[in-house]
Amino acid sequence: MHLERARQRIERIGGDPEAFVRSHVRRLEALRRAGHVERLDADQWRVPADIDERGMRYDLSRGGNGLAVRTLSTLDLEAQVGSDGATWLDREMISRSRTPLAGAGFGRDVADAMERRKQALVDMGHASRLPDGGIRAPVDLLSRLERAEVTRAGRAIAAERGVTFQEAKIGAYVSSKLIGSTQLASGRFAMIDDGLGFSLVPWQPVLDKRIGQHITGTMHDGGGIEWSLGRKRELGL
Repeated sequence: MHLERARQRIERIGGDPEAFVRSHVRRLEALRRAGHVERLDADQWRVPADIDERGMRYDLSRGGNGLAVRTLSTLDLEAQVGSDGATWLDREMISRSRTPLAGAGFGRDVADAMERRKQALVDMGHASRLPDGGIRAPVDLLSRLERAEVTRAGRAIAAERGVTFQEAKIGAYVSSKLIGSTQLASGRFAMIDDGLGFSLVPWQPVLDKRIGQHITGTMHDGGGIEWSLGRKRELGL
């Protein structure tokens, strides 16, 4: 039955219907060995409805076959092109080891977005166009973009809350309540409020369980904060 149902479609594209069916049998045998399906007889198998979820759990339990997924940006390419923050496209442009891109499909989409992002940086005054079509940008481009985005977003959030936005300064002592976090193009930022003003500072995973608590720390060069998270516990980040 499988062979007859597949024959017309597979032959239409110049394939071998019998080889097509055999490939399914080999796959079912592999799934049986992994404990996902059951062979009833020579021609019939019992396949659970959640076969895809079972397969993913199986792969994850064994390290995902060496594969891992990492979030490069929470913004799609179009949003990155016009963003006022430090995007993945910006980091990729200044990287000495760029990600290899295919010449078609998504790789081509990324290359196109990269070119449009360059023009957007020129239009925003963060870069200048060179005669050869390239751009010249300051060495602190990423930090400039991050500061601009944090200031804009911080003022908007502060206005919604009816408080004053305060930019966190290098060397400043931070003693505030961690009220949450926000995701910007430049990354994730902690939202802190000292009762008089509101600030955005770089997020660190150690803060995940500290939301709603009072935290203290000191801003240091590079944008990070050395948090003091308890009388006997200090952690430099």
